[in-house]
Amino acid sequence: MPHPLTAEHAESFDTNRASWDERVEAHWASRMYRRHADALRQGRPDLAKDLVAAAGDVTGRSLIQLQCHMGMETMGWSLLGARAVGVDFSAPAIAKAEQLCDELQLDTRFVCANVYDVPEQITETFDYVFVSIGSLCWLPDVRAWASVVAGLLNPGGRLVLNDVHPLMNILDDADDPPGFALRYPYLGGEPVVCEETSTYADLDRTFEKRRVVDWTHPLGDVVTAVVDAGLRVERLTESSRCVWPALNVMTTEDDGRTWRFPEPWRGKLPVEFTLLARQA
Repeated sequence: MPHPLTAEHAESFDTNRASWDERVEAHWASRMYRRHADALRQGRPDLAKDLVAAAGDVTGRSLIQLQCHMGMETMGWSLLGARAVGVDFSAPAIAKAEQLCDELQLDTRFVCANVYDVPEQITETFDYVFVSIGSLCWLPDVRAWASVVAGLLNPGGRLVLNDVHPLMNILDDADDPPGFALRYPYLGGEPVVCEETSTYADLDRTFEKRRVVDWTHPLGDVVTAVVDAGLRVERLTESSRCVWPALNVMTTEDDGRTWRFPEPWRGKLPVEFTLLARQA
C-alpha cells in the first residue's frame, strides 16, 4: 500500500508532533500521569480491568502498543507478563517512557516512529496489537492504519482497540444548556483544525504550540477498515466511561479518574468504544 501521508498530511503530523512534544513535561508532572506512574512503581498495571480481561493471559506473549505516548500502559502490560513494545512519534514522550522503564527495571522496549512508518522500523510480528484512548483521531487514513495493524499480527494474533467514540469528536463546549453542542462533522473525512490552549492532563497550563489537526473516523469506517485488512471482528462494545475531562460540563466524583456527563445525559452517550479482532 502506498504511504498514506501526503505532503499536507505530513505537515499536519509535524504540527501535531510539536504540540505533543511541548506538552510532555506538563503531562509528566500532572496528577493524572503521576498516578499512573506511581501505580507502576507499586507493581500495579494501571489498565482498565475489562481490557485486561478481554486480552486474557498475556504471560510470555508479545504485544505492541501503537501511539503509546509516555508508555505507561505499555509498561503495565509488561507487568502482566507480556513482552511489550511501545511506539510513539514524540521523541520527548519516548524519552520519558525509557526513563521510567529504566527506573522500574522492566524489559519494555520503546521505538520513536510514526504509525505509518512502523513496518519499516519493526520487522517482527506480535500476538497482540494494543491501541488506546486518543489514538485514531490523529491519523488521516484509517484503512492504512488497519493494514499496519494486520501486518504486525501473528496468525491468530489479536487487536485490542479501546479508543474515543467518534461521537465525542463532533461535540464541543457550549454556553447554553445542555452545555455541549454538535460542532464538527461526523462524515466526510476532512481534517479539523483547532486551537488547543491547554491539555487534558492539566487544564490550567497554557502552551505556545496550540494548533492541532485531527480527523474523525466514523465507527463504521473503523470496523470496515479492520475487516478489509483481513481481521475477524470478535466484539464491538460502546461505553459511557470517560477518563479525561472531555468537556467543561463533565464532572468527576473520584478525584479525576473518571468523568461524567450531567443529567439527563449521564450514562446515555457513548464516550469510548472497544473493538476486539483476530488475525486469521
